[in-house]
Amino acid sequence: MAEQTPQQFLDSLQGRADEMVRQSQQLQEQLGSLTETATEGGVSVTVGSNGALQGLDFDRNSMQRGPADLRDTILRLAAQAQGAVAHKVAQTVEPFAGASAMEFLRTQLPAEPDEGAASRNDDPAFDEDEPPQTYLR
Repeated sequence: MAEQTPQQFLDSLQGRADEMVRQSQQLQEQLGSLTETATEGGVSVTVGSNGALQGLDFDRNSMQRGPADLRDTILRLAAQAQGAVAHKVAQTVEPFAGASAMEFLRTQLPAEPDEGAASRNDDPAFDEDEPPQTYLR
């Protein structure tokens, strides 16, 4: 195995740095385009990769609900969408972060969203007086 010259070493180092910058930019673009929407009873809540609300839509029938029911639905859907997008973010970051970092990150995420559950009203852990917990701190 031939030793590298100082210039070859620096060129190699520069190449790795350039690749890391390219991967970082690619990751930022992927994360920036991630969204998740949760819908129930004519109410749709869309959040971005950081969990921030990006959209809130109502159909005509959803406006017939009382204010408390509408509020609870919005909060529940926001939490559901935030949890789902958090898992999408984790899947996107995994190739860059490594296994040990991802193991820690997954312990910080809410439970994987249940695709079949339209409502948490039957869940004894759901307390209508408390807003849903999110992964945002």
